[in-house]
Amino acid sequence: MADNQFEVPAYVSKEITSRGYAMPPDMSAHIETWYQWYTATHPFYKEKYLGVDGRSHERQKLSLRPARRVCREWASLIANEMRAQSESTDANEWVQGYCEDEGLYALFQRGIERAFAMGTGAMALWFDVRDGATSIRVRRYDAKMVLPLTWDEDGTSECAFCTRVTAKGKQAVQLQMHVMDAETGTYHIRTKVWRDGKPLDPASLGIIEDFDTRCAERTFCLLSPAIDNTVQDTSPYGVSVFHDAIDAMRMLDTAWTALYDETDLLRAVLMIPDTMIDVETEEDGSKRAVPFGSREQRLYRLTSASIGEEGKPYAFAPAMRTDAIHGVYADACAALGDECGFGSQYFKPDKAGGLKTATEVSSDNSALMRNIRNHENALGKELGRLLTALVECARVHTGASVAEGFETVSIVWDDSIITDTQAEKTQMLAEIAAGVVPKWMYLVRFYGMSEEDAQAAMPEQTVLDTGF
Repeated sequence: MADNQFEVPAYVSKEITSRGYAMPPDMSAHIETWYQWYTATHPFYKEKYLGVDGRSHERQKLSLRPARRVCREWASLIANEMRAQSESTDANEWVQGYCEDEGLYALFQRGIERAFAMGTGAMALWFDVRDGATSIRVRRYDAKMVLPLTWDEDGTSECAFCTRVTAKGKQAVQLQMHVMDAETGTYHIRTKVWRDGKPLDPASLGIIEDFDTRCAERTFCLLSPAIDNTVQDTSPYGVSVFHDAIDAMRMLDTAWTALYDETDLLRAVLMIPDTMIDVETEEDGSKRAVPFGSREQRLYRLTSASIGEEGKPYAFAPAMRTDAIHGVYADACAALGDECGFGSQYFKPDKAGGLKTATEVSSDNSALMRNIRNHENALGKELGRLLTALVECARVHTGASVAEGFETVSIVWDDSIITDTQAEKTQMLAEIAAGVVPKWMYLVRFYGMSEEDAQAAMPEQTVLDTGF
């Protein structure tokens, strides 16, 4: 286990069950294993061997961090170009400004990377009430901090989050439960804090023990890859995106280590006899060989005349097998990409250049395109509901200038990998020039403006019913 790694204490579990909730099925062992692969700290990377001295030794295998590379690639492909959008002008303006000011898109991207690594991640609203003023932030939680309370096939409707906090300069454990209150019909955030296993009075810490968000929309969202959980039935948790590729990662890092070993151990060295090595006399009268050349071990002394021709140096340069090992490495890269949903060509080591537009790579990367769409559908719905709750809470608690009953917030992805965005822009501009599509639709489609704002920006254009 990594140093200072967080685990949910037993007294937190007891608190949850005392409130009438059942603890979710335990997936901590799987989550721990995925985390070890993600951070390249799995026991696989510590290799034991028997040395020439007859003793057991341990060496650290090299790693390209394939698990982290996979998760980073997915987060980049999915969330690198995304935006929040609402059909209501005031809500659209507020949420886009908030996302930009608070760096929410970067937070989403990091959250997606961790969620894809550990199978589950979460984001939740966090309220800071001071002197009658309320501010709202979005916080990110890793799988080990997430405790679903109520769930079914449609998702998780109530959830708790357990984290470490600092209370009056000392470390403590905090539990926040986002639950639906039957009387108010809104979500409440119920908080409890422990230090050294003993409960603290939330009021003494300036914490509202039971905070009514006055919002009927979920104030949190769970994020998982669009992959069925095959390791735990009836579980609200997801499964890591690289779960099926663990064997491929073993093969990849084994080949990578072998490439290093082959290069390091079989590099050319020069064998020379003692007669060709100068010596000098130390102050105590002892003889010492005079060092020369690089300090790296590339020069070796011949200790027997039977090795090579007597009195003559010779080079030791055995043939390397790097080409054969590279073939294994390339196969492992292909298997990794295929098992993780990218397609077998994505990580191909001798591929010239990176991914191009969808028009250029659609035939070779159909698996990638399908999986991007699947992940976007799964994540976009959850993130959209969270941002809808954010706007509603901002309207109620911070006085945000958003009208009641605004249109829900949705996530719009830049699908330049799936649908060639530049090609679509060119096509739509041609249709506008032909008079088939009004100009304001271009602003709606590619700049995220509401129909009202787009039509106001293009007042000379006649609005046509095109069925968009």
